[in-house]
Amino acid sequence: MSVLKEKRDSSLANALSILKGFTVDHPEQGVTDVAKHLGLSKSTVHRLLASMASEGFVYKNPRSNRYSLGTSVLTLTNLVSSQLPILTESVPVLNMLTERTGETSHLGILEDQHMIYLQKVECDNPTSLFTHIGKRHPIHATSIGQAILAFQELEERHQLLPEKLESFTSNTITSHESLYEKLNSIKAEKYAVCDQEFQEHVMAIAAPIFNEKGQVLAAINMVGPANRMKSKLNSHRLVEEVVRSGEKMTELVRLRKRKENNRFKS
Repeated sequence: MSVLKEKRDSSLANALSILKGFTVDHPEQGVTDVAKHLGLSKSTVHRLLASMASEGFVYKNPRSNRYSLGTSVLTLTNLVSSQLPILTESVPVLNMLTERTGETSHLGILEDQHMIYLQKVECDNPTSLFTHIGKRHPIHATSIGQAILAFQELEERHQLLPEKLESFTSNTITSHESLYEKLNSIKAEKYAVCDQEFQEHVMAIAAPIFNEKGQVLAAINMVGPANRMKSKLNSHRLVEEVVRSGEKMTELVRLRKRKENNRFKS
């Protein structure tokens, strides 16, 4: 590999790392912030940000000299949404789940070693757990993460889970053996319950979503204050509502696939 190509690849990797550093928690960043976070020199970061700004991927506030994401990212976001039909399919299902339970609902998948939210419908009285589309949470301590992990092959579980399971609350499962026992139960029952495993006073229930081959694709969940959720478990049939929503999503995914196959055959 030539020195020029190595430099180009490195610049591309650094530029992508800069983009991924912008979050809802940190929507604006200065050159010093980015340099410190990525371990790069200020001159390198300044050059990269200038190039990214010229292409519309970041915007520089002339008053504060701080950067935020630009309109080119919005264009890509809309493109991604159009290419992921499950996002559109999930909206009415999530709306119905939130309407019937009175709690916030999400659609999520696994990416790398994290669970990431793809869609969200918030209730009128949301929990203190801060979630948004694109937010990443640990796999082992979240209902969506556990609901998907439970239906993965053993080798895939090993690859997805870190060697050390981080503790977030006194209820977090930090033993691989204990987690695997819970995952086996989830697989048998077809739903996951996380009672304050990621954040104190927050409870979540999730159910898996499968593709036409019976492979787990994603999961749907509802989340709310633990006390409120527990008081509604029986009267609102929360588990049944979540499982039914997961099954509905599975039907929609498989129906779309059948239509695609029929269109291809014709």
